[in-house]
Amino acid sequence: MKISVLYLGHIRCKKDELSQCKDPSAMIKSPISAVLIEHPVLGNVLYDTGNSPFYRTEYSEEMRTTYPIPEFISIADALEQKGLTVNDIDMIILSHMHFDHAGGLKYFAGTKAIKNVVVAEEELKNAFFQVTAGQGGAYIRDTFDLKDIVFRPVKSDKKIMDDVSLFIQKAHTPGVIGLILSTKAKGTVIATSDSIYTREAYEEGLAPGGPINKTKKEFFDNLSRVKEMQKKYRAELLFGHDYDQITAWSKEGTFE
Repeated sequence: MKISVLYLGHIRCKKDELSQCKDPSAMIKSPISAVLIEHPVLGNVLYDTGNSPFYRTEYSEEMRTTYPIPEFISIADALEQKGLTVNDIDMIILSHMHFDHAGGLKYFAGTKAIKNVVVAEEELKNAFFQVTAGQGGAYIRDTFDLKDIVFRPVKSDKKIMDDVSLFIQKAHTPGVIGLILSTKAKGTVIATSDSIYTREAYEEGLAPGGPINKTKKEFFDNLSRVKEMQKKYRAELLFGHDYDQITAWSKEGTFE
């Protein structure tokens, strides 16, 4: 198995959106990323897809104002840097269905991957409920309600191979899929996605602000769970929007 963290540009937003801070006006770069898993059995698996190429018109004014995108790198361009195209991807795992994770699904129209999109069942239900009820927020219907898309709902934690497992987190949204990867170079890697945005939030127990995260209790319950998992596996954690970590790991290149 080979792992690559793909850097897909960044959003500029208030730091409080990622973790509570003393200065409510402080701004931060929030990286957009995906994880490419080149697996000897599963094939090429992509964890998240980044932003939509049509973010200027598809995303609501509220989202574009709160989370402006000064740097956009498409998932297609990032894959090209790894010698792959969208047609080479066999499976897509969406950590969740917010615009900056599901937006790149459009690039996979007509490919085998669009018929094999893994998502948490509760997340799938919630996303469609929110957008049809006029409460979409960070769910943008045009990013995931696509022709020929086939979702593969996951109800609970699941080992899909000995070295790749999924775990469902009920924090940030009702079903954020986290990854557990067994690697040679870094040992066990646990990718939290947006249930824990940054290393600072993890180490200092800083709940996110902003309107997306409904309660602090969900964050702290999940934080305790992830800390137990980290201890159990002696794992390296990969956080959802930690700029220093995402850029560093992407520059490291592919590891086994």
